[in-house]
Amino acid sequence: MQLPYKQRGLGIIQWAVIISVAGLLGLCAFRLVPIYLDHVTIRQVVKNAANDPASKEMTASEIRKSMQGAFITNRIETIDLRDIKFKTERNVIIMDARYEVRVPLIYNIDAVVKFDNLVYEIPRR
Repeated sequence: MQLPYKQRGLGIIQWAVIISVAGLLGLCAFRLVPIYLDHVTIRQVVKNAANDPASKEMTASEIRKSMQGAFITNRIETIDLRDIKFKTERNVIIMDARYEVRVPLIYNIDAVVKFDNLVYEIPRR
């Protein structure tokens, strides 16, 4: 009498599950990585504008205009310059560039990514 061999490796169902999960993760990465790359650029532009010594003597609209060239050069389309809020208090201008991005993933499932680390204070002279 011969004993049946034990199955070695993965069956077709297991491979289908693994490929489906890998495909879903790949799709998420494909959709989300450009958003994070844009965020790095936006953060750098906003940080440079906030830390620029000349911005201490500028008004909010002048700071916005100084960032316009960097937004055009870097093709930043995720956030508009009008979305950046400026609030003037005593000896400080608060630049609030927080934003969120909604990107479609599958059918009616969207991913929402919030970036809340873009608030800078610009001291006035």
